[in-house]
Amino acid sequence: MSETELGGYQLVGRLAVGGMAEVYQAKCKPDTQRSPGEPDDVVLKRLLPSYRADGAYVKAFVDEARLTVRLRHAHIVRTFKCFKSGLDYLMVQELVAGRTLEYMQGAFATAGSPMPVSASVYIASCLLKALDYIHRARVGDGGASIVHRDVNPANVLLGIGGEVKLTDFGVAEVEGLMQGESGALRGTVPYMAPEAVLGQGVDHRSDLYSVGIILWELLANRKLHAAQGDLQLMQQVRDAQVPAVETFNAKVPFHLARLVRKALFADRALRFQTAGEISRALEVCAKREGWPLGVEALQPLLG
Repeated sequence: MSETELGGYQLVGRLAVGGMAEVYQAKCKPDTQRSPGEPDDVVLKRLLPSYRADGAYVKAFVDEARLTVRLRHAHIVRTFKCFKSGLDYLMVQELVAGRTLEYMQGAFATAGSPMPVSASVYIASCLLKALDYIHRARVGDGGASIVHRDVNPANVLLGIGGEVKLTDFGVAEVEGLMQGESGALRGTVPYMAPEAVLGQGVDHRSDLYSVGIILWELLANRKLHAAQGDLQLMQQVRDAQVPAVETFNAKVPFHLARLVRKALFADRALRFQTAGEISRALEVCAKREGWPLGVEALQPLLG
């Protein structure tokens, strides 16, 4: 392996480095055996060399690949395969040319103008469709359910063609199969539901809460939680004090503001109970306002 080649793939450039893995844009070499549907240009995800001898990290990496390789949805980044090359553990995934939602949030915040309401609603709608698929899916012999656990803007990709895709199942919870360390705080704290930081356990409604936060932030053009330190941040998440989004953006109609408020109740029994339920409510809002619920909704971002 040279510095520009890894596991039979030509490296184009490193895209990101995370807590346990690094991500490259890569090109499949002519003599490399591909998985069905695998294109020339892909993302190559590698477990960081410092974790190769740590069984827990290796298991987490392989578990993520085994889960995501089964998932086939228009709004979920596809995983083609996972393999070992020499000492390296590698995952081959779909390349989405574009930016993260986190990047776009920062751009709008810098500009001082919120993302168009229709675009915000469409992005949330796409995430909910992905979660509806995930939450309905059953894996393993016992038909275990899946909770993503880390729905946040850094894990949402916006493609230059208008694609909206959820990625990174590194801390996903699959009942009975991928539970993670007992009592561990897994995910991105500012996008967690109150029950997650309280150690009460999470379920599919916790993922929906995360989408509620994302939608609130897109509409308000600001972060919901802006604490100075970790302890204060966790207290804010626990207390679930959510200002009315319409106070920050007069273009948010009453029925959408009410939907966002219901999505962010501290008591999960009072929230929307399924992704499909929120999706239908968003569709009603969109029809009432004449907003498109297709790629054209993102045209202001793509132009």
